[in-house]
Amino acid sequence: MNLRQLHYFIEVSEIQSVTKAAARLNLAQPALTRHIRTLERDLGVQLFSRSGRGIALTNAGAVFRDRVRTILRDLDRARVEVQALSRSPGGRIDIGMPASISQALTRVLVQRVGEQLPKLAVRVIDGWTGFIVEWLLLGRLDLGVIYDHAMRSNLLQVEPLAIERHFLICAAGDPLARRSRAITLETVAKLPLALPSREHGLRIAIEQQMRAVGLAPRVELELESVIAIKQFVDKGGVYSILPEGEIGQEVAMGRLVPLRTQPALERTLSLAWAKDRIIDDSMRVLIEMVRRETALLIATGAWGTTFLGSGAMDRPELLRRGTAP
Repeated sequence: MNLRQLHYFIEVSEIQSVTKAAARLNLAQPALTRHIRTLERDLGVQLFSRSGRGIALTNAGAVFRDRVRTILRDLDRARVEVQALSRSPGGRIDIGMPASISQALTRVLVQRVGEQLPKLAVRVIDGWTGFIVEWLLLGRLDLGVIYDHAMRSNLLQVEPLAIERHFLICAAGDPLARRSRAITLETVAKLPLALPSREHGLRIAIEQQMRAVGLAPRVELELESVIAIKQFVDKGGVYSILPEGEIGQEVAMGRLVPLRTQPALERTLSLAWAKDRIIDDSMRVLIEMVRRETALLIATGAWGTTFLGSGAMDRPELLRRGTAP
């Protein structure tokens, strides 16, 4: 058994066709068949059942496929980590976070890394929580900041970091923009909303929180892009629910207005990393740096959230809620 055979096996198991797999691998079909037969002989089990209609994984083959995928993923992660070390004397850490958090945290985080870990290269990647979770599991990210109501996995170490308030968003010229009082969820339920599809954590969180009080959002537009959502809200006639960090630029330009809801719509933010990821000194320092800078942003009112991170109970000034519109 060798690494090449494992790659060949995964290719055949995914395509369920030796002929098509051979074409994709640029390999003669008889040669690919021999590799699979040799692998089955070495293991002492039949990995594929064969019939006139093609091939399919046996139960043993399905179990072996899952194990091999993990092995190949770990090997790929090792390759990436070693290459990162060769590019930077202190290595590189890739961190993913939602755009709303990234806008508040990236600049100060990169600045602190430059001051405290000058040999460490840090790459910050924006993305939906679902993608960040997937990339953490695949080893493409080392650290992530994720929302709740997302895909759960017992392969991740998750640590609560903060609670983030979400706001009803309207165009600056909308009649609701002049409201000083919080908007009730009963009113929100009557408004046409632009939200992501039900696969996204934001939509799931909104529906769950409104369902808890016997309501449901009236979704007129399903859009996967936050930029597109904001563009439709800016045109008027439709509203959305977003964290303040997503609309900071539009609010500063006087185009969008965030409105408080009663009760508040909130989501929990957590730090996450793969349990099998080695936590070296640089990673440990970066995790603590994210905790500290998040707490300071909240304490200064620069980010309307509540801090939940480690050590918060020992520092009451970091527990107060930031200034909200």
